Amino acid sequence: METAGVGLAIVGTCELCLKYGKRLCDTYRTFRDAETGFAERLLILENRWLKVEVQLKFLHDVWSGLPGRFQLHFNSILAVINTKLIAANDLCNQSIEKQDQQRDYLHALLTKGKLRRGAFAITFKDQIDGVIKELDQWQQNLLDPTWYQLVLVPGLQVQQAVDRSISESDGPEHTLAGLRYLLSNKDKVDHPTTDVFLPYDSIEPMASGVEYAKATLGVDKTSREVVLLDRIQIPAGTNREQSVSDVYHLVKFFSSIDPELFGFLRCLGALKDDKHCDLVFRFPEEHDDPTSLRGLLLQADKSFPLNARLNIAQMLARSCMFLHDCQFVHKSLRPENIVCFSTQGKYPDKPYMIGLDRFRQIDARSMRTNDDLWFKDIYRHPSRQGIRPEKDYIMQHDIYSLGVCLLEIGLWRSFLVWEDGSDSPAPNEEYISNKSLGIKDPRKRAHEIKRALIGHAEQRLPGAMGQVYTSTVIACLTCLDPGNTNFGDHEDLREETGILVGLRFVEKILMQLLSITV
Repeated sequence: METAGVGLAIVGTCELCLKYGKRLCDTYRTFRDAETGFAERLLILENRWLKVEVQLKFLHDVWSGLPGRFQLHFNSILAVINTKLIAANDLCNQSIEKQDQQRDYLHALLTKGKLRRGAFAITFKDQIDGVIKELDQWQQNLLDPTWYQLVLVPGLQVQQAVDRSISESDGPEHTLAGLRYLLSNKDKVDHPTTDVFLPYDSIEPMASGVEYAKATLGVDKTSREVVLLDRIQIPAGTNREQSVSDVYHLVKFFSSIDPELFGFLRCLGALKDDKHCDLVFRFPEEHDDPTSLRGLLLQADKSFPLNARLNIAQMLARSCMFLHDCQFVHKSLRPENIVCFSTQGKYPDKPYMIGLDRFRQIDARSMRTNDDLWFKDIYRHPSRQGIRPEKDYIMQHDIYSLGVCLLEIGLWRSFLVWEDGSDSPAPNEEYISNKSLGIKDPRKRAHEIKRALIGHAEQRLPGAMGQVYTSTVIACLTCLDPGNTNFGDHEDLREETGILVGLRFVEKILMQLLSITV
């Protein structure tokens, strides 16, 4: 009964949002020609509203086909925008009444002409800028994080709505449709595969690379474009055909996405031989000189702006969500596998995940194999450390690794240091002690390091990043703890598509990070 009630409520909420949004645009449209600059603002608002309108209509159409947990989530999101639209309409009406001394605004336009319209336009400039900002924040921080999880929702009703909406508009539904198609065909490999696997000699390796990152650089011999190469090993004894198929689908996903939205570089294809595949990534437009997140942390530049650090954290959380929505797990999330770009000399605050050499599809069998390197283990959950981890890899293990990275970003300190002349890192003993690393029992050592990381978050992060950021990092680090209140028992969240874990991640991690402003 509760779900049915929510269903009826959401239909009404969607209709109210559509009504108030249209009314607001219609009112502002009256003053289109009133003053230079107002028409441009109005066009921006109408474009923003068009995207929101399409998404609202889509949700209205698929509502009865969504899982109950999805309905509750979207219901709370739509309640927020409905309240904002009502407030914007009220403010607009109050301004009209104030300007015209309670007269009807259309009468004012007819009787006082352009001069009166100009007065209204000046009043509404700030208002319309505020509405644009509110719509952007609502869409980016609340709607979009969950929107792309619709790729995981099965059922004919959702698919028919996707097919119908992409024929009517050119918006986020096209990306949604493309991702759903790739997911539904993830066990198939089209032939020929020349659109994915490039001639091996088409990329010329460069002597230089990205410092502290696993990735290397190369030059496309045809376009002379500098590209980034991310190597995926095909271990001996594994199913080579399955590994190549996984790479094929990974390239398909990363070649069809918006890098700015999802935090993964656009993939041009892959180079393949018997032992490995090199993913070929294009640099973002107007970005150059990539650096690893590890390199930035080692510099510990105190002038690196707080908002740039926050942007890196927020984008990494988005990337993690998107990878899981596409039914992949990363398995090696750490600062060496994150490259950052700068724009026109600004701080490098655009992060992109790489280092996919250990990735696999979520529903593929976990091999429970690993290395035993301490400087990688500190980014792994205790149940996934050592050569033979005790647990199968699940999405929450990526979330734990993300938490360690967010802790370093918040503190803006590297947990690893390189001493002069050494090729291997040493622990930064301010955060990772040699005493902890020296514990002989692997399980006790892993849990001691985890306790130390949580302690650093509790004691050091609030003063550096605030309480919301601190709570988010701790939620990541404790996501697999029995009785944790953010994700709950992971056994209760086991289901094939990962929808429940994804929703918890959006609500407890991503939305919390996106709510922070500097």
